Amino acid sequence: MAGEGARVAAEISAACREAVHVAVREATEVIYVARADGSRSVRMVSAVGRRLPAHCTAVGKLLLAPLPDTEIDALYPPGVALARMTGRGPDRPEALWQELVRVRETGLAHEHGESNLDVVCVAAPVRDGTGAVVAALSVSVPAHRWGATPRPRWERWARDGADALSTALGLRG
Repeated sequence: MAGEGARVAAEISAACREAVHVAVREATEVIYVARADGSRSVRMVSAVGRRLPAHCTAVGKLLLAPLPDTEIDALYPPGVALARMTGRGPDRPEALWQELVRVRETGLAHEHGESNLDVVCVAAPVRDGTGAVVAALSVSVPAHRWGATPRPRWERWARDGADALSTALGLRG
């Protein structure tokens, strides 16, 4: 997945000129397996292999949303405080649940300064040949540029990238 992920990330990054990431989930963390840097002078710094709390990232929320409710409850027991990286984002499982419901409804996840105060991200699902969500692809944009491009355009780039990677992984139709 890393090779195809890097190829697709580079294609989407060339189109939107921003950073693109591909991540997988391991328990309550995401691991970045591929990335492409944006071409603009102000851009975010990230690394393949970096781990972050899933609930603090768009890719993580996207990867948590399709899990069975019982598995989410086991990962994030009700009433337990969730650590926040920047002071933003869900601080308890109930708040995370509200976001996961939105992800399930829209098929997209968003993050506004939850893992880095200066970055906004949108993520879409990457599926394998069976249709299972196996990764997430995100477009990461410096917050000061997010509003300069209409939100649906950022979302379209994330969906297009995730769809292209899904096709490369064997998804048909």
